[in-house]
Amino acid sequence: MKNTLWIFALLFLFSCGKKTTEVPRQFKHVDQELWVVDDLTNTINHWKNLGFDQVIDLDTVIADLTKSGKVVKLKLAKANLGGANITWIQPLGEGSIFSEFNRSYGDGAMSLVHRMDNNAELQEEIVRLSGIDLEVKEEIRIETEKGDLYYVLMDTRDEGTFYLGYTWGDEDTKIMQELTSANLHGMQLNQYAFAISNGNEKPVSAFWQKIGFPEFEINHPELGNKHYYESSVDHDLIQGWQRQGDIAYEWCIPVSTPIVYDDHIKKHGEGIHHLAYAVKDMDKVLNDYRSKGYVVSMGGTWGENGKPGSGRYEYIDLEDAGGVTMELLWSFE
Repeated sequence: MKNTLWIFALLFLFSCGKKTTEVPRQFKHVDQELWVVDDLTNTINHWKNLGFDQVIDLDTVIADLTKSGKVVKLKLAKANLGGANITWIQPLGEGSIFSEFNRSYGDGAMSLVHRMDNNAELQEEIVRLSGIDLEVKEEIRIETEKGDLYYVLMDTRDEGTFYLGYTWGDEDTKIMQELTSANLHGMQLNQYAFAISNGNEKPVSAFWQKIGFPEFEINHPELGNKHYYESSVDHDLIQGWQRQGDIAYEWCIPVSTPIVYDDHIKKHGEGIHHLAYAVKDMDKVLNDYRSKGYVVSMGGTWGENGKPGSGRYEYIDLEDAGGVTMELLWSFE
């Protein structure tokens, strides 16, 4: 009996000492990705050519930027890219957070945005974040023909590599409900992915963990048949995984080169690198894309070929199509 009591006491102490933190509800789903380009028409045309035609072009809109006290013009479009809700923004002129990002980073995604139920809930979230010394970078109201869109971007880019975004209001939701995830090859969003420098994974992980995201799950993948722009290579990478919601985050960390993550960091800096999609017929998709002039930048395999748990990955170079790369994933079934 005495031994049993000691066992229960030890179990109690262990359970009390083990810290568990629930991920805030809003972080379990990405409402949309804000993606800045210098030629909106070119980006839309490329993605339509890739088989994604669920796009609403909202043309020229007015954006009221509260923090900077500026009113600017933008070109704006909404898209559903296989389950990824996208807000494409082309700055018209200088003086906005969008033009600043485009000038320093180039074409690419600047923010993953999470939805709050209402403005009051958003203000509570801002107060929560202020308690860990996070400030609002910009408050944005965009006037469109379909209604006003609201965003708040937190000042997370320097330490977290992209802006943590929030939105609220019904008009944005109504616009996105006009679109579906349907696309030519039946591809489904599988990951939001980022490129960061080797050695930076611990501080970046700690930064997002402070905000409420899970710590990176570090993985050293064993990959085969690795190739880079049609040449065989022997590069290595580290993966940092966050699985707090319905779509995983993959943090891609180059260890040796040549590798597309290092290319991205050198050209743009650290940040959002690609959207990953599950495909049913890899060769069919690649043949279609190659016939249209698109290039496979990197690829390889994982697992034992032809066995459960194995698969194949291929990256499509879309630097000239808006700056966000596409990864195709096929898993053996």
